[in-house]
Amino acid sequence: MLSRIVLAGLTATVVAVTPSLGATAECGLERAFTHTTKHHGERNIYGGAGALFFTAPMAVNTDGAPTSYHPEDPWGSRDKAINTICNGANARLPDGRKLNYAQCRELVAAFREAKAAGWEAPGKPKMEFYGVAAHGATPCLIQSGPYAGYFVSTTSLAADETKGRCDQERYLNSLEIPFSIYPGARAFTNLGVGKGDVVVYYNPANDAIEYGIVGDRGPGWGLAEGSVAFAKTLLKLTEDPQSRRDTYRFGVEKVHALILPNETLSAPFTRENVRSRAKARFEAWGGLDRFKKCVATIGARP
Repeated sequence: MLSRIVLAGLTATVVAVTPSLGATAECGLERAFTHTTKHHGERNIYGGAGALFFTAPMAVNTDGAPTSYHPEDPWGSRDKAINTICNGANARLPDGRKLNYAQCRELVAAFREAKAAGWEAPGKPKMEFYGVAAHGATPCLIQSGPYAGYFVSTTSLAADETKGRCDQERYLNSLEIPFSIYPGARAFTNLGVGKGDVVVYYNPANDAIEYGIVGDRGPGWGLAEGSVAFAKTLLKLTEDPQSRRDTYRFGVEKVHALILPNETLSAPFTRENVRSRAKARFEAWGGLDRFKKCVATIGARP
């Protein structure tokens, strides 16, 4: 899913990692399987020694951001929501037909009708929220603070499990925490990929690298997908998107990605806590020397 407020203290941190054939470490990863994506064709996934490596464009996922979805802005076009509700919910029509993001115009119309009827009215469309916290077909709203009135946007990995379902602080904040979304395909889960795993993304266009965690599960046909915070570092941006159209510029043309399935982090999940712990696990795996060898030897063969 895709998903300009200045966030103090979130200036992008980058490290030069220009590939070098003279790197002393060996990559040590072999082609494990070929993964078919919906938008970018087949991609080779390399694995071995508790790691997966691949190259792909990175889409942006806004789930968990308090500005992700707004009841008065289902298209994300009025400088309120930074995403369309079509990326956070399906709709079930009275005749039983189900609408998803592929029928976005119809879905938005159904959303508006369901909202006007109080969400649960008989004979009216019912929303099936998956990117928004809800009780049945009734979505949760942020009740106070600067984001009051926005929908509570969720991630499957909880930032604070002591918070209730309708508390935005329960979820990873896409604007602040570098996290990725892993494909729900069996080839990945069979190799142990899951929530909390260490993930490293590198943008070869500007030598930016970021360390994060796997924070959510996506469709089986996806691949590289990351939070707004991940994109900000990889693109050296300091501001957040303010609309769905603004969010589009946060996509990264190409990233080299490393997932460490056996290096799972637990809460607390603050930005610096995640980055420092993920970087330490990455360095124990072989760090920049080994990663540069992978970029130089297999990174050009997506």
